[in-house]
Amino acid sequence: MNATSIEPARPASEHLVSLSHHSYLIRSVSGSDELALFDMFARSSPEDLRLRCLGMIKDFPRLAAARLAHCDRGREIALVAVDGEGAAPGEIVGVAHLIEEPTEPGCAEFDILVRTDVKGHGVGFQLMKDVLARARERRLTKIVGFIAGENHAMLLMTSELGFVRDHAEMGTVRVTAML
Repeated sequence: MNATSIEPARPASEHLVSLSHHSYLIRSVSGSDELALFDMFARSSPEDLRLRCLGMIKDFPRLAAARLAHCDRGREIALVAVDGEGAAPGEIVGVAHLIEEPTEPGCAEFDILVRTDVKGHGVGFQLMKDVLARARERRLTKIVGFIAGENHAMLLMTSELGFVRDHAEMGTVRVTAML
């Protein structure tokens, strides 16, 4: 008797993407991701972490991993890109995060990081497209981000996604997208 293997259906919030001939699973972060998030942050260059944080934060990989793995899903959206076929499939290679602004209803601030060795393959762009789609589903109306003025790749990506530069101060550019 031949048993037919049926792959379990993925939650609607998960999907596979092929970027630069490589597959990634885009999904919501979970509490069990803390160690994988720590690994992703720890394997990112100090320069990428500095640009992500707009400065250095002591023990950032541990603090950020714990924070994201246990975020408040009522006011936050956190998505990860999971390597689908690399040397170690299942590794988290990128994360995008939105947190709703408590003082401005309908507005959220984003942050994003793609592991240094995976940058330039579209992972960040895909994560941002997905996090913006989730923001629209939540009926958010405005997304803002603060980007180091020297982070040209991030400024270009946000421009391509419809963000506009609306403020620059002390080396930081504020970008805004109306949804």
